[in-house]
Amino acid sequence: MFLATAIISSCKKGTVLKGINVLKDGQDPVAMDDSEYPAWLWKLLDPKPDYLALEDKLDINYLRTITRAKIRANTLAKQTKSF
Repeated sequence: MFLATAIISSCKKGTVLKGINVLKDGQDPVAMDDSEYPAWLWKLLDPKPDYLALEDKLDINYLRTITRAKIRANTLAKQTKSF
């Protein structure tokens, strides 16, 4: 059985978040209740998948990772060749 753990923000509702304002004439934002934020916000800190460990070998991210590794290996081989 999997237990879902609720992510709790570090600020209580109504807390003024000082130093986050990026606008010249803007005000510092006020923290909202956790349920008022979009669901994707809480997934930003989840670890990204390791594309080399994916079972689907035709996945575009897997192919990009392999291609980049081959290009780097070929570049390194060309740089270290001595005639």
